[in-house]
Amino acid sequence: MKVKRDKKDAADVDMSAFSDIAFLLIIFFILTTTFVKPFGSDLSVPSGSSDPENKTEDKQLTILLKGSSIRYADNEDELSINELRKKLLAENFPNKEPDKRMVIVECDKDLPYEQYFQVVMAISKAGGVLALIEEENNK
Repeated sequence: MKVKRDKKDAADVDMSAFSDIAFLLIIFFILTTTFVKPFGSDLSVPSGSSDPENKTEDKQLTILLKGSSIRYADNEDELSINELRKKLLAENFPNKEPDKRMVIVECDKDLPYEQYFQVVMAISKAGGVLALIEEENNK
């Protein structure tokens, strides 16, 4: 006598063990993963005031960022980021008093972030303190 087998019985596989193993592997990978710490830089931002009586006699160093150009102080010539770094290092900020280390950065609204970041890091590495100026629209 021939026994007729049902095809459905042969194809059934118990999947509960696979789901248990999958959850154990997920937990294992979560617990053993090391996360990368974000790289950054400490910046000290000075407090500012718009009091006209509180103006200093000394002119503050100003960097103007418009488009892709970098202008240093009142100089009309464009600088590269490496030339800016050299000029900032020549200022010798670490040997100055803390209130004389301020560097004012005037930014254009369409400034690429990478250029802004490079300028901020150059000021920070030279020992300067960053002060930002945002243009106000009086409309």
